[in-house]
Amino acid sequence: MKREKTDVQIIPYEDSHRNAFRDINYQWLTQYFEITAYDKPFFENPRKEILDKSGYIFLASLKNEIVGSFALEKVTDKEYTLAKMGVKPGFQRLRIGQLLMEKALKKAEELNLDSLVLYTNHQLVQALNLYCKYGFRFERLENPLVERATIKMEKKFG
Repeated sequence: MKREKTDVQIIPYEDSHRNAFRDINYQWLTQYFEITAYDKPFFENPRKEILDKSGYIFLASLKNEIVGSFALEKVTDKEYTLAKMGVKPGFQRLRIGQLLMEKALKKAEELNLDSLVLYTNHQLVQALNLYCKYGFRFERLENPLVERATIKMEKKFG
């Protein structure tokens, strides 16, 4: 298992990855919640909804298979939201989530952000543990965009 970790590459999104990006996220969303009208545009047209709005999407690739994802969605020039983070079933526990998180934080620093925020749910214990490990702190949640968001977290830089 140690060897496999080194085989994971974090790569920028390309339009040919759209189905893999959608499938990874739909899998965890349907496992715990449901796909909402708010969610669908992000996965049907990630270029328009994320990339063309100064956002970023990165994917974890293992032996040419896309096994994980995250997006950084622009809020302001100094704040982005970490979103659409997931790892395919069967590939969890290979530290892929940690590799994705490390790339997200590196990109946030490159963008010279003041903060990275995320919205999550108390049911997602593994995700919460990961966020805490990387320095995200709980914030007051007001007016979430989706009902499933029960927690807001933020990591400040600098």
